[in-house]
Amino acid sequence: MKSMMKGIATGLLAVAVVIAGQMALTGVAGFHTAELVGGTVLTFLFFYLLFRSGRKREEAKAERNT
Repeated sequence: MKSMMKGIATGLLAVAVVIAGQMALTGVAGFHTAELVGGTVLTFLFFYLLFRSGRKREEAKAERNT
């Protein structure tokens, strides 16, 4: 349970950092560029976590079968 809460907190922190970066980039490069970069980063983060969870599940399954 503690590990799950740590993962949720880490995910929320990552999203908050992306939003803060988006806000800072809006002042420098404009809204459209900041939105494009922020969306790309969030998409990458989503797929990274999706593939990571799948890999961990496979590792746990292999460990149980050994």
